[in-house]
Amino acid sequence: MRRLNKYLISNTIKLLLVCELAGIIIFTMIDFFDHLDIFTQSFSKFGLGMGYVALNIPNNFNLLLPLAFLISMLVLIVMMIRGNEVIIIRTSGISTFSLMKPLLAFSLVLMALSFTLSEWIIPYTSSSAEYVLRVRIKGDQTYVVFKNDKIWFKRGNRICNIDFYDIKKDEIRGLTVLELSDTYAIQKRYDAKTGVWKGDEKTGQWVFTDIVERTFKDDGIESRSVQKTMTGLVTEPPSLFKIVDKSPEEMSYRELERYMTKLKRNGHDVKRYMVDLDNKVAFPFINIIMVLAGFSVGLRYSKTKNVSKGIFSGICVGFSYWGFDSIALSLGYKEAFPPLFAAWLSNMLFFSLGIIGIMTVKT
Repeated sequence: MRRLNKYLISNTIKLLLVCELAGIIIFTMIDFFDHLDIFTQSFSKFGLGMGYVALNIPNNFNLLLPLAFLISMLVLIVMMIRGNEVIIIRTSGISTFSLMKPLLAFSLVLMALSFTLSEWIIPYTSSSAEYVLRVRIKGDQTYVVFKNDKIWFKRGNRICNIDFYDIKKDEIRGLTVLELSDTYAIQKRYDAKTGVWKGDEKTGQWVFTDIVERTFKDDGIESRSVQKTMTGLVTEPPSLFKIVDKSPEEMSYRELERYMTKLKRNGHDVKRYMVDLDNKVAFPFINIIMVLAGFSVGLRYSKTKNVSKGIFSGICVGFSYWGFDSIALSLGYKEAFPPLFAAWLSNMLFFSLGIIGIMTVKT
């Protein structure tokens, strides 16, 4: 049994590395050609572009890990079926669960690896990749700073302060704009409740609502007016604020937890971020589900002529999981599902289907 376990794990690792390498090459090529016009402007930008795609490798590796694990197990089962090894195992009295045990143990290792990558490595590499692309390659200015839990920046005679920027919605909440004179005296002040970006990155604009405009003179406030909507207060695109404020995907579990505590303290809604926080724990558990999916699908096609159908069915199961998970998370972001339920729904459903599939496999 030890030799069989060693055989299963060693071959799965070999196939997993091949699948990961193929997937990373495809992702890297897509990422590179997507920004080809920028990377080829000069030799220095080409070098920075290579650095950008290299920094994205840990994130791509982690995203591909469950699917690559599933494909590697399916290919291994195919090889064992073609070599009549499955028949020998069956006649030796080895159960399906005994055959799965070493790969279930290996899935726990992959789960720990996935969590380690998302907690300590990916937050650093993803934020670095974003900085390289937007600042070093595209040349976006870094005059925007994050200080005292707020975003500050100056353009011309205007000083702007943003209380909170929602990266997922591209929404500004709590904007204050101070318009200064040549002697740095405050001439006007604008206070806007919310601002939403309308249009694409290049031609869009910020539309602010519930604006209070105050005009000052030496002896105090000269006039005060309230407007329902206004544009032109801020011309900076959303990408500029993303340089200084990380998205939840670029934060570790602890960073996101601290960020949410800060938002709660300032009275902001954090339900959307709760979905991301719970998903950071739920995502690594996909590797265990892939073992159940691989065996419940692969062992159903014990005839050689149906082997390719088994691999295709398994891959369809993998993509179905991602599609269903994306829908569940989207419903969680829209607050149709509770955060914990949205993050774990796919895991619970496919785990149950995997258990049913294993129990109904003919032995």
